[in-house]
Amino acid sequence: MIGIAFFIALEYREERSRQTEDTIKMAQSIMVHTDAHLLRTRDLARALAEVGDGLPGQLAAFRRQAAHLMSAAAAGGAAALYQADGSLFASLTGSGDPLAKTSAHAAAVAQVFATGQPFLSNVLAGAGAAGPVLAVYVPVTGGGKTTYALAIAVPASQLSAQLSDHKLPDGWLASLLDRQGVIMGRNRNAASLVGKPARATLREEVARQSVGTVEHLTQDGMRNFTVFVRSPETGYTSIIGIPRQQILMPLLQKLAFLGILVTLLFAAGLLLARRMGSSIARSFHVLIEQAYALGHGGAQARKPLHVLEAVQLGGAMEQAAELLRQRDADLRAQQDELQQFKFFSEHSNEMLLLLDERGAIRYANRMACERLGYRNGELLAMTLFDLDLPTAPELLRSVFDICRHSPHPPPPFERVYRCKNGSEFPVEISATVLQHRGEWLMHVAPRDISERRQAEQAVRWAAAHDALTGLANRTQALAFLESALARGPGWETGGSLLFIDLDRFKPVNDIHGHDVGDRVLREIAARLQACTAGRGLLARAGGDEFMLIMGDGNVRDPVRMADTIIRAVAAPVSLGNIEVALSASVGISLFPQHGETASALIHAADMAMLAAKQSGRAGARLYSHEMGEQAQFTLSVQHRLQQAIDHDGLRLHYQPIVNLATGLMDGAEALVRLEDGLAPQVGPATFIPIAESCGLIAPLGAWAAQEACRQQVAWEAAGLALTVSINVSAIQFRRAGFAAFIRELIASSGMNPRRLVLELTETAIMENLAESVAVLHEIRALGVKIALDDFGTGYSSLSSLSTLPLDKLKIDQSFVRRLETDHASRAVIDAVIALARSLDLELVAEGIETAAALHYLRERGCQSGQGYHFSRPLPAPGLEAWYGRQCA
Repeated sequence: MIGIAFFIALEYREERSRQTEDTIKMAQSIMVHTDAHLLRTRDLARALAEVGDGLPGQLAAFRRQAAHLMSAAAAGGAAALYQADGSLFASLTGSGDPLAKTSAHAAAVAQVFATGQPFLSNVLAGAGAAGPVLAVYVPVTGGGKTTYALAIAVPASQLSAQLSDHKLPDGWLASLLDRQGVIMGRNRNAASLVGKPARATLREEVARQSVGTVEHLTQDGMRNFTVFVRSPETGYTSIIGIPRQQILMPLLQKLAFLGILVTLLFAAGLLLARRMGSSIARSFHVLIEQAYALGHGGAQARKPLHVLEAVQLGGAMEQAAELLRQRDADLRAQQDELQQFKFFSEHSNEMLLLLDERGAIRYANRMACERLGYRNGELLAMTLFDLDLPTAPELLRSVFDICRHSPHPPPPFERVYRCKNGSEFPVEISATVLQHRGEWLMHVAPRDISERRQAEQAVRWAAAHDALTGLANRTQALAFLESALARGPGWETGGSLLFIDLDRFKPVNDIHGHDVGDRVLREIAARLQACTAGRGLLARAGGDEFMLIMGDGNVRDPVRMADTIIRAVAAPVSLGNIEVALSASVGISLFPQHGETASALIHAADMAMLAAKQSGRAGARLYSHEMGEQAQFTLSVQHRLQQAIDHDGLRLHYQPIVNLATGLMDGAEALVRLEDGLAPQVGPATFIPIAESCGLIAPLGAWAAQEACRQQVAWEAAGLALTVSINVSAIQFRRAGFAAFIRELIASSGMNPRRLVLELTETAIMENLAESVAVLHEIRALGVKIALDDFGTGYSSLSSLSTLPLDKLKIDQSFVRRLETDHASRAVIDAVIALARSLDLELVAEGIETAAALHYLRERGCQSGQGYHFSRPLPAPGLEAWYGRQCA
């Protein structure tokens, strides 16, 4: 009986809920209908406003158009134009002001002028016999600003008539409230109640929520069950009220009938259950007797009573036994799979962890225990946050969320793990989230990347420092100088650049060898550091050249510093039995006086240094604008280059690139030479920078690329299958359409694109990384290979190296030439080899000059090399002859 009562109560509640939902839908229908009517009126007002440009000069025409539009739209209201203070400017559909001059009306007009947006008013007092009205206000613009407010008055009686058209059941009340809770329409007693506020209880509920129900006493004095819905579009509220008796009586009758029916069914169910229970009990008794008899090895006569029920129950028991046997087999198979997984994971050389969403460690393999220094039981009692201290639960939850909603696992990311002894090591984590038995678990494979980090740090340091002296290299000096020119802190008054060149250093290398020369350079670098400590940035510009960048534009300071440097360098350098005497020539440029770019300042200081050398060396000169000899020389070389490009004065020489494992030539690097027959001869180290500075590098590079491709096709036809490498300057690479140029070059020459290698420097690629990567991908799609030239000397690109579409890395010759004597150079080379191997890139070593260097590189897995140990750059016929001798 308690269940019946509960069921009846539940049915009553559900019936009330259904009735409420139906009434809400009806109220929403009324709301939509009313909104549509008001929004059509707003659209009509907008249409009128759009033709109102040019007022007041065209007021008569505007009235005719307004009357026409109002008639076409069957709008029953009156329209008028108002000025910014709310006063009537002109009635459009009749005489007089359709709206009473109230504060609400004036505020609505002011809002339209302030916002320039349409506005639907609350209930307003209508003028004359119009009674309460609503008004739709829209701006009328002219010359880009609001000039008038156009209002269309909608009589409340029109809304009441629409409510009556809905044909609600007898006794039901339909009404509309404005945003202040004032009645704006009613299907009965509209004349006496429209324009008055609704009951306080109803207004409070409507203000509190947009959709709801309330029981209250209406203005008519009836107790109603009321449903209200507020429009999100207009803010008006539609209301349906149902007399309480009309709701309760049908529900009570239905529930009474349902209660009687349920009671009869319950009584019948009790009788049926009693009969069925007795039958089932007898059947079980027969089965128990039979099983007991069989268990003791005897037999019992089958009782004829209820045999069918016993057979059915026996069959059910047999099916249950079969299901249990199948479950046992599945469990054994799962255990076998689990043992296999555990075997392979325990013997894996990688750390493996299994985490739940709280970060608790559910599983850790042997390698994880060994690397972190914990026993397995200790790890299983810990969480991820004990190993990865910066990780917060919020971060772990975000990774779980990303994995759950993405079809692909997240890319590997790097963290730092802490061991039991307090030491830390970096890891690269691959994480996968899977659902197992209704629970989300994360499979984590942390990989120790300590060696990779060390290699990256070594290469990064090498990219910004000179490997021989440990000073900043030219790239870092240029960046520092550009920062100073930008007038950073401490550089407000300018500064100076000292270009230091060692006099008579070349004979040291020629007489005593490069080993002694390197030791001398390290000693000179140490002396310069002692002289310039704390006075700016000291850098090795290359070879026997150094740069010092100092703050304060006072001329006396750099001159005094130059004298100090000259005296320090002049002291003999003693290296065992060898004593070397050197001097220094110093050129000084000031900024911003002598230039506002790094290249201009370096050029000025270089010219001043050359002037110091020409003055007898071991001295310092401050740049002056009369130092024009170098400029004249630059102009001369520029003219010669232009003539050589126009009149076939350029030639290509080819330096063999040798497979270090086989000793055979795989390819050749094309190097341009100026052979115009004029004196003095100018090498590429001189004319290439001039070509870049004067804009000739593009035609020069285009000629070199075309000639190299033509020569490769000729070699291919002659049976000489060689790959040709072409150097691409940064300026040439950054020109628009470079990829299209390469595509056209391959098509016009007819060469196999896989026989072409483009060599670019880090500087060329890193200036605009995103654009460079796109261009490289386009070129590589043609089949052309990409090599990163002079690796280790340019601005560091390690952070993006893995994203670059590269095929080869070329170790700069400055490291290779010093590897026999300089530990730092060997460390850099080893790091670059390890980095290239991890990125699956071919490695080419430049500047191999000795058999010892060749042996060192070959033993460490460097694939290819070039240098004077094999051959100097040769003309095409000379290279063919050299190749023939190698193959003989």
